[in-house]
Amino acid sequence: MKVAMLTAVLGLLAAPALGQDAARRASDNPNAVALRAGALGLGVEYSRSFGDRLAVRGGVYGANVGFDGEEGGIEYEFDLVWDSFSIGIDFHLGKGPFRLSGGYLANDNRVEAVSRPTGSEAIGNSSYTAAQIGTLNGLVTFDGSAAFAGLGWDWSRRGRFGMSLDLGLVSQGSPVATLRATGTAANNAGFQQDLRREEAQIEEDLEDLDLVPYLSLGFAFRF
Repeated sequence: MKVAMLTAVLGLLAAPALGQDAARRASDNPNAVALRAGALGLGVEYSRSFGDRLAVRGGVYGANVGFDGEEGGIEYEFDLVWDSFSIGIDFHLGKGPFRLSGGYLANDNRVEAVSRPTGSEAIGNSSYTAAQIGTLNGLVTFDGSAAFAGLGWDWSRRGRFGMSLDLGLVSQGSPVATLRATGTAANNAGFQQDLRREEAQIEEDLEDLDLVPYLSLGFAFRF
C-alpha cells in the first residue's frame, strides 16, 4: 500500500516535469517540413516556430485531375488544376497540438476545358455547326490573391515526427470564365456575343466557389 502511494505521488510530481521536457523538445526542434494532401492538392510545407505559441508556415501545392462533364449542354473534357503558394501564421493556444491559422494564398487554381463538337451545339442564343465552332477552349480562373483562415492540429510538436490536420476556408473571389473557339465563326460578332453569354452562364453556375472549404492531412518531420 505504501509503495503504491509513493508511486502515485512520484507520478504526480513527475507529470509537470514531463510536460516541460516535451515543451523543451518542441522548442529544440523549431523547424518542420511536412508533406500534405487535401483539397488544395499535393504539397510541401516548411514552418518555423517562435516559442510555444507562434509559427510561420509556407507551402507550395499542385495537382491535376481530369474528368469529363457537361456545362450548358456542351460536353467538355475538364482538367481541375491546383497550383498555389501559401504563407501564413499559426497560433497555438497552449503547448498542445491545436492551432488557429490564417494567411495569404498566391492562387493559380483553375479549371481548363476542351470541347470538340461533332454536331450542332447551342451556344448563347443560337445554334452552330461543328465546323463553325471548331474546338472550344474554356478556362475558369479566380483571384490571384486569396485569403484563408482555419484551424488544425499538429501532433509533431511533441517529438520529431507526427501527423497534422487542417481545415478552413479560402476566399478566392468570383470565378471568371473565358471561352475561345477555332471554327469558321470564331471571328463573327454574333458568335462572339453568344460566347460572352455562355461565359456569363458558367460564372453564374460556379458563383458558390468564391468561398471554398478545404481539408488537408499531412505528415511532418521536425528538426
